[in-house]
Amino acid sequence: MIGIVHCECFLPDCYSLKEKRSILQSLITRARRLNISISEMDHQDVWQRTSLSIACINNSRKVIEKELEHVLKMIDGSEGLECHSVQYEWL
Repeated sequence: MIGIVHCECFLPDCYSLKEKRSILQSLITRARRLNISISEMDHQDVWQRTSLSIACINNSRKVIEKELEHVLKMIDGSEGLECHSVQYEWL
């Protein structure tokens, strides 16, 4: 089973791509310690907006949900990053 979360996020305090990449790199580095894969999928050239996709593979849907929720809490707790839209996809 594969669980995917697509997040549209806003970075209100970013005024350059360098600031944005610093925030995202910190988040991605912390998130990769979990059993997930995470990547910026859209808006790479926009300062205050990003689209992240997070995927998890496991034979148990419950484990996948737990991992994805953990990453979403990590995103919500990240300074300078506000998640505005979350979509789940199951394969």
